[in-house]
Amino acid sequence: MFETNISGLRIFQPVEGWRFSDDAVFLSEFVIQIIRKVEKEAEGRSKNIERKDDVKFCIDIGAGCGIITLLLARELKNCRFFAIDIDKLMANLSYLNFRNNRVRAFSICGDIRFYPFRHESFDIIVSNPPYIPPDEGKKSDKYAIAKWEITLDLRTLADVSSRLLKDRGFVFVVYPSYRLGEVLSNFFKFGLKPVFIRFFHHSFGKSSDFFALACQKGVKHKLEVLPPFFKK
Repeated sequence: MFETNISGLRIFQPVEGWRFSDDAVFLSEFVIQIIRKVEKEAEGRSKNIERKDDVKFCIDIGAGCGIITLLLARELKNCRFFAIDIDKLMANLSYLNFRNNRVRAFSICGDIRFYPFRHESFDIIVSNPPYIPPDEGKKSDKYAIAKWEITLDLRTLADVSSRLLKDRGFVFVVYPSYRLGEVLSNFFKFGLKPVFIRFFHHSFGKSSDFFALACQKGVKHKLEVLPPFFKK
């Protein structure tokens, strides 16, 4: 293991294997932005519709070392967090990182496809999932489960999210921009309406590298495209 410091957090990651990068941090900031926006709008409409101190249940699917949960937990104080990963090493690392940073979150080693969560258990689902179709590219043993859709493909993630989300709940994901069409199609197919999207560019004037998407269950809102983010 080696230690990474980000935003005041001490995070242990594997020496070999998949480590978090810009997409995880970008997704975390996107989630916080949207949740705050939605809460503010709800408060403006009626104090009885949504109370800011209501406890929300949030799960990070494919949590890795727990970076997304760690970043969210600092800002979303009214959430109870769960983090699940199929890789035992990563689940153990997320547990260690939660403990060391004094974050109250449950780390679970398991397969989200079969884990016995009740239907409609969560208000928020976040995932930085495997993003390469299984028939694309040359697989690396170190990164296979984290990068290639071997145990969790796009369709399965949309299906699982639809079952686990409460009505009007949100699922937040990040994917490479070239997969935009199929991502929108799959979530829409399972009753999850795309409502917010933001594109990430490593530099100004270059094509988008990836995007963060928020889908909501049981709504008919229009898709709002937020201003793009340029790293430099």
